[in-house]
Amino acid sequence: MRESGPIKTSPIKTERRIDPKQDRAAKTIDQVLAAAADLLAADGFEKLTTNGICKRAGLTPPALYRYFPNKYAVVKELGERLMARQNQVIENWVAADVPFDQLEQGLVSLMVETVAVTQDTPAGAYIMRSLHASPVLASVRLASHRLVAQQLTDWALIRFHDHDPKRVYQMMRTVIEVSYAGLEMMFDEPQCDPDQTIADLAAMVGFTVRQLAEPV
Repeated sequence: MRESGPIKTSPIKTERRIDPKQDRAAKTIDQVLAAAADLLAADGFEKLTTNGICKRAGLTPPALYRYFPNKYAVVKELGERLMARQNQVIENWVAADVPFDQLEQGLVSLMVETVAVTQDTPAGAYIMRSLHASPVLASVRLASHRLVAQQLTDWALIRFHDHDPKRVYQMMRTVIEVSYAGLEMMFDEPQCDPDQTIADLAAMVGFTVRQLAEPV
């Protein structure tokens, strides 16, 4: 007799099936991503379908499925591209080596540029929301936030090398999560003044990071 129990399901695949080898393939992928971004902005993640993407992009379903197994894989790639652009902003900020006595001003500049990059990305705010909409896509956001938290940890330990690296990473990981939550709020709460929101975030983050200057 067959044992009863929970039905096992296969995990949803989110990896692109193949990489483009020709310009035509790269163009098809760009068409899919552009169409998906348009539909995300218009209807949100829940209403997004591969059939809708194909219709919007002027492609047949086999053309999409050649590269993406489902809508999650499409949105994952949109998320990875957005996160890469945002991460580059932080990487540039770290490389600029902002003086510690100008930390808050530097954080304001960092956040302003991050918002600008997000706004400059088609459906950028909607892509960020989509990464929260499904546990399937959480890995994109988490991987990005862990990466930049480590970058900021390395930046901080150059200045405050006596601190426990694990403790500093925990601090930076929290800082990143709070900062992104605040930046996302700017897109979700239009009645909030964006300049004031950024100033408040910079002050909170600056206060937290300045604790590293205290004796261990």
